[in-house]
Parts: sequence; structure tokens; C-alpha cells
Amino acid sequence: MIKSVLIANRGEIACRIIRTARHLGIRTIAVYSEVDRDSLAIQMADEAYSIGLSPASQSYLNIPNILNAAKQAKVEAVHPGYGFLSENEAFAKACRENGFIFIGPPMEALQKMGAKSEAKAIARKAKIPVIPGYEGDQNRLSEEADRVGYPLMVKAVMGGGGKGIRQVNSKAEFQKALEACRREALSSFGNDDVLLEKYIPFPRHIEVQIFGDAYGNVIHLFERDCSLQRRHQKVIEEAPSSLPSDLKEKLYKAALKLAQIIRYENAGTVEFLVDEKGHFYFMEMNTRLQVEHPVTEAITGLDLVEWQFRVASKEKLPFSQKEIALQGHSLELRLYAEDPSQNFKPVTGPVWMKEVPKDVRIDTGLHPVDTITSYYDPLLAKLIVMGENRLGALQKAEFALEHLEILGLKTNVPFLKRLLQDKAVLENHSDVDYIDRHLKTLAPSKKIPEKIFLAASLIKALSSSENSLSPWEENHNWRLEGYAPLSFEWTCERDIRTISLIYSPDGWPLQAQHSKNTLTFSNLRIPFWKLGEKISLIYRGETYNLTPHSPVLIRPHKGKSESHLKAPMTGKIAQIFVKEGDFVKESQPLLILEAMKMEHMMTAPRNGKIKHIFYQGGDVVEDGVDVIDIGEDG
Repeated sequence: MIKSVLIANRGEIACRIIRTARHLGIRTIAVYSEVDRDSLAIQMADEAYSIGLSPASQSYLNIPNILNAAKQAKVEAVHPGYGFLSENEAFAKACRENGFIFIGPPMEALQKMGAKSEAKAIARKAKIPVIPGYEGDQNRLSEEADRVGYPLMVKAVMGGGGKGIRQVNSKAEFQKALEACRREALSSFGNDDVLLEKYIPFPRHIEVQIFGDAYGNVIHLFERDCSLQRRHQKVIEEAPSSLPSDLKEKLYKAALKLAQIIRYENAGTVEFLVDEKGHFYFMEMNTRLQVEHPVTEAITGLDLVEWQFRVASKEKLPFSQKEIALQGHSLELRLYAEDPSQNFKPVTGPVWMKEVPKDVRIDTGLHPVDTITSYYDPLLAKLIVMGENRLGALQKAEFALEHLEILGLKTNVPFLKRLLQDKAVLENHSDVDYIDRHLKTLAPSKKIPEKIFLAASLIKALSSSENSLSPWEENHNWRLEGYAPLSFEWTCERDIRTISLIYSPDGWPLQAQHSKNTLTFSNLRIPFWKLGEKISLIYRGETYNLTPHSPVLIRPHKGKSESHLKAPMTGKIAQIFVKEGDFVKESQPLLILEAMKMEHMMTAPRNGKIKHIFYQGGDVVEDGVDVIDIGEDG
């Protein structure tokens, strides 16, 4: 068995690997960027080494720095986790050339499956169905797109994790989509080559987990259904799928055939699209552990990370195919710091995972109180449940979400609740594009309830009480009763309200300025967190963050849009499409902001003339700063 391992990753997967390594008696070495210096993985590991500045390109994608850390720690093996360098052929080769065991497939298998184009060629040769498309000369993409036909998908050859993917519906959209896809691919994977695929309507995304050893043994660990996605990134994964048994067997057979052809070792996932008629198409093979591996662990009772260590130590697979049994049904829900009502815009800032449900598996890389930055994926945690059947798993997942309390920033938890209650999801009739088609229903833009402002005012009033025995001095859940009258002005998601608390000997009627409503709170439990002057609270399952309104902040005039384009999050300006003096129309694309390894298009908030551009391409901007000033028309 391997005696020591460096985990060339961060966050949730680094913590996951450390837990199994510790169980096996393996010494663990973590690496960290500047912003991750105090992260949970660093505290869990036996040793930790700095590998550079916060941007991934200067740390988690920096091969020389990672290898230097491995040499300093005198480790025996390197585990790449998922994402970053996990499928990077140059990294695997460098590890082996420097005498480290790379916990992954052999070089030949990595070369063949690491690039989607090569993988598709091998699948075709093996007579496994492949999505029609083009994987050739990068200079012929525009002509080949016409041949493939629209709509089509542009995908990064070295891509994964939903990054470097664009759906293109017409020739007019192709060039911009291609450029965006290439930028994102280069930033995430260090390679901007792309391929084209014919778009398949209403598909299900089904993947088969396979495992191989150095002795020619290859088995499957059943399949996962990963059809519920947003922005081409998985949101909920489940195992097993609801496909007919004969179709499942065909998928298993195709996955194993592919693995045997390339003499695959260690963990791998063969991904397929299944269309409405039950035809399946090979998409790609991920030569690493998947984010969603816990659902496979749940239905098989196996530890896949332990299997990775054993296979890398040249042990045989622990079990044969006949010895692997499937039991129950499992779901994984990805909890993200994002705003679904704003097209899943990532959010950053302090977060408090105040309450987590009992009797479910929570995989996270965060301390209970931590900070989400703009440098990496906004994943907070993965919630994994197990039931006797699919309905039981869905019920457990919904119950777990009801008992989850996350404060400090917006999350996708309310969105996940609505998704689990959706009729098509309950009946298992969803597909890869289902969330995009029904986003307005699943993530509606709702008016902020007035009780939010009233509650924040009362929290502020009672926490300022001079009564040293007052429970309002502490960050606990509370019940509303009564104290002295005060007035407050709050800002929440650009909504500004003035609240007056009017004292009554009989209780606490609460009155909002410009409102006829008088609201009395009775036995209402509202979890909250005071962050200086900011108050974060949960009301009816939604997290709201309120700050005292500053008189410097001026409301836009009624009927007019703002004249300043502000950065919605901290990030790097990837490209600016306009120059000073240009006339623009409302909603016209102005620039691309790169944050959390994704691109975010910023558009004009109004018609007008570009008066001033405060930054240039490549600059890093902070959340909320003015980026472009737009004057009146003419």
C-alpha cells in the first residue's frame, strides 16, 4: 500500500481524499494557494505546502510548483482529485518522470481518452455509437459547423465540469460562441482546442462508472443519471437510472469494451447521451474520479477512493463483477453559492453553514464559517442521501434541505427544493435542457417580502439593547416579542425600505413606512447572522442579506436605468466590446467578466453613449465597482 500522498487539489475533494487516506494509514500532504491558506483541507492534512498565488493558473494549474511541493514532502504518490490537472497528460507524465505514482490511468489510456476527439475516434473504431460532429483541423471549424448543421454544440477538447461548452443555434452566433468557448477552455484546462457535436434534443445524460486494475480486470459499478443540469453543469445526480434493463446492459457492455481496448486502470467514467427513442451515443470518458462518485458509493457500499489507492498500489480489484451488488437509490445535490434568479450568477463573501441535517452525508471543503472567493468554483457542499427506492431518496433529500440553514450569501437551496417538487422531476421525465427551459418557474424573480426588513430591524433593535441578559446579544434563532421603538433604512438586492418599530404595551406591531400594513410576529423562528452592520437571515427557506442604506447611494430616477455598469462580482475582464464614444443600446453586450472559471456577459443597462471605461482587458475588478459610465442618448 502507498505510504504517502500529495493531493494536488483543494476544497471538498481534497478533504474527501484525506479522510480515506487517513483510514488507510497513508500520510497526507495538502497544497494551497494564497487564499486557501487556512482552509479545512490544510487543517486536516498531516502537512501542507504553498504552491502560489490565488489564481488557479498560478497555483493549482502550476505543475512545477506542485512537483516542488511533492519533492519537499518526499511523497510516494500524487492524487489529482477532479478538475484542475486531473486529466492533464503533461502533469501525469511529469509526476511519473519525477518518481511519483500518479493515482490515475496509465499514460497510454490518458493520452487516448484525455482528448474528446481521440476518444471519439476510438469509440467509432469499436463500433460504439458516437454523436455526429467534427474533431479535426481548428482552422476549418466554421465550414464544418455548416456541414454538421445547426443547432450544434461547441465543446473544449480537454473540457470537463461544464466548462468550455456552448450551444449554438445559428451561424450568426457561431463565432462569438467559439471565441468564448476557447477562452474558457484555455483558462480552465490550458488548451483552447474545441470540437463540434450535433445538438440532440431532450437527451438524458447517463454515465457508467468503471474500474480497472493492472492485471486486465475491468468491471462496472452501474450507472448514474446526471440529466438535471444548469449551464451544462450537473446539479442533481442519482443512481441507478430509470432506463430499461436491456438498455443499461448495452451501456455497460459499451463502457467495458472501451475500457478493455485501452487497457484502462483505476477509476473512470464513460459518458453517454440517450435520446428520446432510446438510442445512445458515446460522448467522452473522464479518466478520473467524478464529483458525483458518492452516489455510486451509496448504492454499492464501496469506497471508491480506497479502490483508487489499492489499484495504484498494484493490488487487484477487491471484488469481481459478480460480487458487486446494487442496493437502494441515491441522490447527490450540489449546494452552490449562486443566485438562480440571476441565471445562476455566482456570489462571493462570508458564509455560515449554521445547521446541517443529521443522518445524511455532507461532503464539504468549508469550515462552518468560511468565505467564498471569486477564484474557484462556488461549490459549498454536496448533500448525499440514500433511500430504499427513488421516491424514498427524493423524500429524504427534500427533508434534508428543509433542515439545512446557510447564512451570509445566496444559495441554490430554495431552487433545489422547487426542483425536487417539480412534477417532471418526480416522475423522472426531465432531460439535460429541462432546467433551462423551465428556469422562470424553478427560479422565479420574487418581490422581497416586507417581513424581511421588519425582522432585520427588530434584530438590530434588540441586539443593541442595554440589557446584558438579553438573548438578542447572541446569534441565535429568536421569537419576536417586544422592546423600544426605533427606525431603520435597509438595502436588500437594490430594494430600499424604511422601517419604523412602534412600541405597544400589548406586543410589537411593526409598521413599514409608506405601508398601511401593521404586522405582528407570533412564534416566528428566523435564523440570522450579524456581520458587522450587515444582517443575513432565512425566511421561508430563502436567505436574504440586508445592509443599512447609505445616503450616498442614490435611487435611480423612476423609469430610467442606471448610468453606471457595475461589476456584479469580483473577477477579471476578459474582453471589452466597446470604446469610449460608442453609442449603445440597452442589453447590448459590453464586456465579458471572468470569475469562478466561468464567463459572465455584462450588458448595457440603458441606451446611451459610452462616456468612460474605467478598466481595460486583463484588469481584475472588485464586486460593485463602476466599470463603464454611460451618458444620455445623443
